Amino acid sequence: MSPIAPTAPLSPLAKTARPLRWLVWCAPLILAACSGPSVPQEPVATRPAQESVAQPTTEQDSVYDGTDRSWTDVEAGTRLTQESLATGNNMLSNSPWTAASNGWGPTERNVSNGGYGAKDGRTMSVNGKKYDSGFGAHSKSSMTFNVGGMCNRFISDVGIDDEVGDKGSVVFQVYADGVKLFDSGRMTGKDAAKTVNVDIAGRKALKLMVTDAGDNNHYDHANWGGAILVDCNVAKPVAPATAPTPIPTPPAPVPAPAPAPVPAPVPVPAPIVVNGPLVITKGGTYSGEYLSNDPSVPVIQIKTSEPVILENCTLRGRGHLINAAWSWANLTVRNCKGYGLNPNDAGRIPGRFLNAEGITSLLIENNFMEKTAGIYVNTWKGNTGLPMTVVIRNNLARNIEGRFSDGNGGFQDKFYRVQFVQLNNMRDLSGAEIAWNRVENTARQSHVEDVINIHDSNGTPSSPIRIHNNLINGAFSGRPDATYSGGGIMMGDGCNSGYTEATGNTVLETSNYGIAVAGGHHQKISGNTLLALGKLSDGTLLDADSDSGFYLRNYCQTPTDVSTVIAEGNTVGWGTPSASNPDARWDWSVTAGVERNNTSIQAANRAVNPLLLAQAITAWEGRAKAAGMVIGTR
Repeated sequence: MSPIAPTAPLSPLAKTARPLRWLVWCAPLILAACSGPSVPQEPVATRPAQESVAQPTTEQDSVYDGTDRSWTDVEAGTRLTQESLATGNNMLSNSPWTAASNGWGPTERNVSNGGYGAKDGRTMSVNGKKYDSGFGAHSKSSMTFNVGGMCNRFISDVGIDDEVGDKGSVVFQVYADGVKLFDSGRMTGKDAAKTVNVDIAGRKALKLMVTDAGDNNHYDHANWGGAILVDCNVAKPVAPATAPTPIPTPPAPVPAPAPAPVPAPVPVPAPIVVNGPLVITKGGTYSGEYLSNDPSVPVIQIKTSEPVILENCTLRGRGHLINAAWSWANLTVRNCKGYGLNPNDAGRIPGRFLNAEGITSLLIENNFMEKTAGIYVNTWKGNTGLPMTVVIRNNLARNIEGRFSDGNGGFQDKFYRVQFVQLNNMRDLSGAEIAWNRVENTARQSHVEDVINIHDSNGTPSSPIRIHNNLINGAFSGRPDATYSGGGIMMGDGCNSGYTEATGNTVLETSNYGIAVAGGHHQKISGNTLLALGKLSDGTLLDADSDSGFYLRNYCQTPTDVSTVIAEGNTVGWGTPSASNPDARWDWSVTAGVERNNTSIQAANRAVNPLLLAQAITAWEGRAKAAGMVIGTR
């Protein structure tokens, strides 16, 4: 949907009057991105009724009121150094991480997660089995360690800590150099510990992750018990051998042995240096770690039309992470991590991972972004003979955030409409592609409008804009039960759109709709999987005015050949429950286009349930692996 000025959520009346939305232009955003919390004060009245407890206990620290209070190791000026590993076995909890985040308070070393504060855990225990080393974490969490290819195996027990009883549900995952080596499957507080034992020989980066198993993050206290690096081979310089002492031959004197040379010191890895904001005025390849604590100053500012490559970088900022405004940039961003920090300014919302206005060529691939306002691309110069126009692929994005900061580490209900990707005013794009991206939004921790939005933009008859094989899991208002106009993939948003196709995408629980065509010509929706329960696991209904799994409409009311707007071969199960009709569904709606050969899950007597959504994610992961795709940073 079109970018408009900041506003409160649309009323039901405004929501139905969509044609007016394309009359509004958006000024370039100068925004900021979200981060760490203030100390939590949880209002009991907002907790789910089934988890209200008469006496305050450690368990209550895991019941959420919707405020983002995750901890992340992004302190300004942080310098992380790797302690030298010893030859043999090394307890991982003695090593520093290069990056870490945790869903409730800080990740704890050698004790359980405990409450929100630091060092407030206790001896780790899983079904009575105790551990005196390891990590106490909480979904969603991530820890990355530089093991330098020196260790052969990683071993750890994993499970939910006994401090939350039989509650909680998580998935433990282990990655090495971007390759998943272990997945525990869903584990609850009732399960005994499972053992991770994986080969990491030659691997440099070890990442330990805990997800919320796709439901919620209540009581998800997760232990990495006894985490150890096994059979590490840390080479030490060896002094050169001295020549043997010659046998004395009388009457010649016995020569004194030569002094042994002093061994060279063991090299110590250089610390990671965090630099300030960077302004790029010349083409070239740029790497490193950069930080901006000023929401009005981008972390990276591109001010050249020469080819620029940002590669293997880590960006943290309270404003745009990358800003390329009217420099007609030729930009590649590859294998970078972008983290938003709350602007703590009640007049600002999170900034973009990339704000690109006026470009000649753009390649965004294999990046990770969290708590940003996504990627905004406005105006392409035209065919300049460069090998590509706009390609956005193989990225991993979490919690696209458009809410205004409350100025104190949290967020207001007031929001601006932001997307994972929006193309705006991009004319006659050839070779444009948005593909194999994974976008995960969590209810009450994000606010996104359309996850992917094509506004007043078009491909060509021989090369349509291709949106294919993306996984979109979740799209919510900041308050999930509020009236909500966003959804999964929006095509034809604006009266001059055309030659766009969405194929092979998996779109799950995106509140209002899955994939939609709002206008234009030569638009195609084919071979997609669109599933929604229409409610959260705690029973919260998503937008009582929710729409359908897919729709074909012409909100612009302009003359168009409806035979060129097609939806075919899609699998759809779209629940739209209400208090009065808990079994309501609306799989598709077609008022301006052609619908054929689509399959309704419910019509085939198959219920849409959480397992079906989980199976859809597993199927997408299998397809990505079979296609040789690496999602996120390598």
